Amino acid sequence: MDLACEAYIREISLVSEIFRRKWTIEIVCCMRTEPVRLGRLTRLIPGASKKALHSGLRDLELAQVIVRHDLTDTVLHVEYDFASDRRQAVCDLLDHLAQLGESIEAKERML
Repeated sequence: MDLACEAYIREISLVSEIFRRKWTIEIVCCMRTEPVRLGRLTRLIPGASKKALHSGLRDLELAQVIVRHDLTDTVLHVEYDFASDRRQAVCDLLDHLAQLGESIEAKERML
């Protein structure tokens, strides 16, 4: 295997590892159009505990996919948004995965 192929596999594996974690896909899908707060995520993803969502947000922040904005004035107010250079790439990735899923689902229905 040549170096370019090894690098390509390594890069895909890195992204795959980040998105394989529990609730990550749901979190980034909720963030597609606007920043979100943890409280809103708990309402949008009722099956996930607040602790699990917080852990997922922390993992995405460490991977530099999202940014935590502390907007606290007098009341704790924190929201999460995509890192500016990551939003389009993540949204494109989600769109392509959805299209692939749709085509796989359509073929399965035909069987």
